Amino acid sequence: MRITFKPLAETDLMFLLKWLEEPHVKAWWDQEIQWTYNLIEEKYGSYIKGYKFENGIKKPISAYIIFAEQNPIGYIQFYNAYDFARSIPLTGLPSSLAAFDVFIGEKQFLKKGIGSKAINQFLKEHANSYTHVFADPESSNSTAIKAYQKAGFKIVNQQPATGELWMIRKQNSTQKL
Repeated sequence: MRITFKPLAETDLMFLLKWLEEPHVKAWWDQEIQWTYNLIEEKYGSYIKGYKFENGIKKPISAYIIFAEQNPIGYIQFYNAYDFARSIPLTGLPSSLAAFDVFIGEKQFLKKGIGSKAINQFLKEHANSYTHVFADPESSNSTAIKAYQKAGFKIVNQQPATGELWMIRKQNSTQKL
């Protein structure tokens, strides 16, 4: 199955509205928010332009829609891991560290290996300016953890206070797709 990525555009916001309310996405992504089109536009509108405000400062963020063949199936965003505050500061990790967040929004594309393939391909195409990539799935999100491990991530730390696993992937030009 051919996987491609298209930069997030205003016409894609309806996909985000649909996907962020899907139970399999909502279980892990902004559970406390009842999404409306206006909220989607407010949060993701600047991502279309390549930035997110953090403490009043524009920080770069790259947002994409994931396609399987010609079908929009999910979302992935990519940024410098140190640009955005976390509940637990990133310490003891490589200085050249990207981070990403991803979900497959279309249920019929789950559990087919597409997530790990999309992650692998995306990071190979977009994260080469970093030596390492960071992911922080919830420790109970076994689907995400398996996809990340299949894409070359290793668990480096558990965060009991937040329920997160910290996972790192070393970037190199020989990473398999």
